Amino acid sequence: MQASLRRAISASYYALFHLLVDEATKRMLRGSDRVALRRCLARAFGHAAMRQVAQQFSDCNVSPKLSPALGGQALQPELVRVAGALVELQEARHQADYDPGHRFTRREALDLIGQAEQAFSDWSSVRRSVQADTFLTGLLAFGNMRG
Repeated sequence: MQASLRRAISASYYALFHLLVDEATKRMLRGSDRVALRRCLARAFGHAAMRQVAQQFSDCNVSPKLSPALGGQALQPELVRVAGALVELQEARHQADYDPGHRFTRREALDLIGQAEQAFSDWSSVRRSVQADTFLTGLLAFGNMRG
C-alpha cells in the first residue's frame, strides 16, 4: 500500500514539473523541427532552482531579477496556486522517494493528487499571460540572471 501511495505522490509532482518544462521549452523553441532541441533544453531545468522561484511566486515576493517583467501588477491567484503546488508537491515527493520512515495515508495522497489536478486547471487559465512567461523564464534562468 505504501509503495502505491508513494508512487502516486511522486507522479503528481512529476506531472506538474513536466507540464511546466514542456510549456517553457515550447515557448522558447517553436516548430516541429525543434523537438530534439526542446528535449536538450528541458534537461537544463533543475528541481532546486525551480523550487526557489516557485517559492517566491507562492509567497508573492518575487525577486528584483524577475519583478520588472510583472509591471507592478499583483500576481494572478491561479499562478500563486500553481507555484505553491510545485513547492508542496516537490516536498511531498522528497518524502515519498527518500524518507522510508514517513508513512502516508490514502487521504494525504489523494489530497496531493487533487492539488496537482488543481494546478493543471489553474495553469490552463493563466498560461498565456506575461506573468506565466515570467514564471517559466525564472524556472529556467533565475540562477543565471543578474540583478
